[in-house]
Amino acid sequence: MNVLIATFLVPTSPSGVVTYCRTLAKDLTREGVQVTQVDASHTPTVWKKVLGVLKRIMRPLGGASWVVYDEFAYFTGLYLATRKHRNAGIDLIHAQDVRSGVAAYLALGRRTPIVLTCHFNDDPVKELVLAYALKPSFTRQLTAWYQYLFSYVKNYVFVSNYAYTQSRHLLPEDITKRVLPNTVQLEGVSVSRTPSPTLTITNVGHIDERKNQKLLIEIGHELRSRNLSNFNIWLIGDGPKRQEYEQLAETLGLKEQVKFYGRHTAPWQLVAQSDLYIHTALNDNCPYSIIEAFAVQTPVLALPVGGIPEMLPESNGPLRGTDARSLASEIAPYFEADRRASLAEAQAIHADYKFNHRKSVNELITFYRQTAQEPLLVTAQAIPV
Repeated sequence: MNVLIATFLVPTSPSGVVTYCRTLAKDLTREGVQVTQVDASHTPTVWKKVLGVLKRIMRPLGGASWVVYDEFAYFTGLYLATRKHRNAGIDLIHAQDVRSGVAAYLALGRRTPIVLTCHFNDDPVKELVLAYALKPSFTRQLTAWYQYLFSYVKNYVFVSNYAYTQSRHLLPEDITKRVLPNTVQLEGVSVSRTPSPTLTITNVGHIDERKNQKLLIEIGHELRSRNLSNFNIWLIGDGPKRQEYEQLAETLGLKEQVKFYGRHTAPWQLVAQSDLYIHTALNDNCPYSIIEAFAVQTPVLALPVGGIPEMLPESNGPLRGTDARSLASEIAPYFEADRRASLAEAQAIHADYKFNHRKSVNELITFYRQTAQEPLLVTAQAIPV
């Protein structure tokens, strides 16, 4: 079997989707599947220059113009990048976003079935509306565009059931779906924690409003006000809010306790050295950072948003508080090593079943075979005007 992995994200993008693609390619190759990868970096040079001119025209207009440019650029870029593979005997397209999947499908002559992994946190339209404050009239047009794209896709992999429930209004009625959470297979894992009176808390993610590291810094301030000062917070990642959060840590007197590590190719290596992982995102589907924490036996506490409740044992890991004060009260007991050990044990049992990497790969390849053997009968809907 020859599988084309398609995504608009370039390999350097700070996204779990890039991790998914990298892991998927390795797993499939290991199983004897031929893999071809196409992303935005493969867009032909001449077209990149054309898009560069359009970008200078459209991007400064902001809002809807920005979205129109992105949709056009990503779709046409992936279409042209895939065209050179139309005679390569591709059996199946595994797309990481619907734009790339449909672009690749059209580029390969409308004869190669698509499996789409849905990584979005709610649905792609809602995410764009929130990001760019789009008006209702444009939102309706954008919804029609995405319904048109999704009409080409019958086979879906959701990394959480939450993602399916949030996006099903955009999908065709007769889909085939699997819920396969993200999994990891870390190489060279060595867990060695030196006993220390200082609790080390880690958090991994793009430093931005959605990942909400600000809340963790505020929790640190609240803990110290209760004379719980024997802790460090390691923030692993980079992003637009880093400078602001560094200033906040300094203002709150936490400059020596809050360390910003920037982006790491293997953040789990730092998580493995910590005592507790705390995930503060305002919304997330199935973040790799939590799965990697499980893999290195670091106990996890997380806000129960998006698909995260599906990732954690019901009574072992979800945080219930809504502000720094109430959350500090929940976290304080985990300064005790025995409490952390108990949490880690319960989560390890859950993770062995829920995030079994080998089982997930086998289920995905079975889904591939079922999809590739079925005739692809697609009747795309017209885009409403």
